[in-house]
Amino acid sequence: MDWSGLPLDVLIEIAVRLTVADWLSFGDVCTAWKQAAETASSSGLRPKQEPPWLMLAGGGADLAVADFMSLSDGRRRSIALPKPAIQKRAWFGSANGWLVTVDDECALHLLNPITGAQLPLPSISTMGFFQVLPRNESNKVFRVVFDRRSFQALHFPGLDHSYLPASPEELPADDFLVTFVRRAVPWWDPLTGDYFVLMIHGPSNKLAFARERDTKWVVLPSKYHYNDAILYRGHFYTVTDCGLVQVWEPDGATFRPRLAAPKHAGIHDFTSYPYLRKYLAESPDGRLMIIWRERSSVRDSSESEEEEEEEKEDDEHDDPMDNDAQGYNSPHRSYNEDCVQTLEPADPTVLFRVFVLDERHGGSQWTEVDDLGGATLFIGYNSAVFFPNDRTPGLLADCIYFTEDHYVYSWRRKHKPRDMGVFDMKTSMVKPIHLFSDEHYKSWPPPIWITPCI
Repeated sequence: MDWSGLPLDVLIEIAVRLTVADWLSFGDVCTAWKQAAETASSSGLRPKQEPPWLMLAGGGADLAVADFMSLSDGRRRSIALPKPAIQKRAWFGSANGWLVTVDDECALHLLNPITGAQLPLPSISTMGFFQVLPRNESNKVFRVVFDRRSFQALHFPGLDHSYLPASPEELPADDFLVTFVRRAVPWWDPLTGDYFVLMIHGPSNKLAFARERDTKWVVLPSKYHYNDAILYRGHFYTVTDCGLVQVWEPDGATFRPRLAAPKHAGIHDFTSYPYLRKYLAESPDGRLMIIWRERSSVRDSSESEEEEEEEKEDDEHDDPMDNDAQGYNSPHRSYNEDCVQTLEPADPTVLFRVFVLDERHGGSQWTEVDDLGGATLFIGYNSAVFFPNDRTPGLLADCIYFTEDHYVYSWRRKHKPRDMGVFDMKTSMVKPIHLFSDEHYKSWPPPIWITPCI
């Protein structure tokens, strides 16, 4: 039988039942099959949905290659990606198949790692308080100048910042990246090619955004420190370190925040909140969710009362340099010593708690749930995403698949085993992810979940 002679509509029906990897191979078979794939794609049709792939630095010597592990079929795929070399970048955000990266020259990119499509994002120098200095003969690495006073004045206008250094600080690019990288949420419109990236950046976990038409990052001044952001009901929602959920609404050329839900303190006292990670997600039935991630250090009872009191005072301080949730941006710290030489002990994830927002006429409230309705949740540097468990081989229902997402901690333990695993909501137990070798388990940058799309 001449398979290339099948009618176009039949070939399209075959294509839309394929996975992303098989779709890409489908178009390479012959001219007729390639036409069918292109016709389907131009009509807005896509391959069938599949669980996120785990993206890791490639295991070989080629720095341009990234490896991908699929939960649905257990296969490893190696993909060569455009310059700059992917293994010389940090990736710190993904959503809907797109990835945000920053390279060793502090350049930011929006990348689809499956298709290789890539766009440059505005320079960090456009924020107003960072300046990237080019490499010269006496400096083999890029450097970044940080104007701390300008940063403070933007987020805390009217306060006295005279105690801060009058001259900007100069940092090697590596040290800067440890301070700067937090997380990013990309959004891409396949019909128009427009994009929107909301970024949480250091120091002090602040917000900035850039759109396809923007030549610079637009900073969103705020006294708060942010943990996560998602695109929900057509708007960006954010959650602060202390559990405040805001929705950002258009306000001329920028956005303004509005309280979107009751403040969520959970079951923990606020003296411990800096040691918890908070995520936002959209539940399978369309409701807003908060997920709390607890590490073993939260349960450490050896901390003295004096240390606890000092932390409480820090949390109440108005200065974002002292009140940074991770504590890595104090003006009295040495970046080299703090970010590179110090090796933190392992601090694995031990527990997740999941809360859903019940919206009622009498007032909304957060309700804790003990299952995911049979679905599976993926969490890390990616925007938290659910996948319906429809007997997909190897995928566990009512479980949270998590990867490491604390950049400073990851840097300090750069070639140590990653904080990754599967949390079972029913048993409250953490299990390992059996997908890859020890070489990948200690790879850099840390693994990230990617929802494959074309």
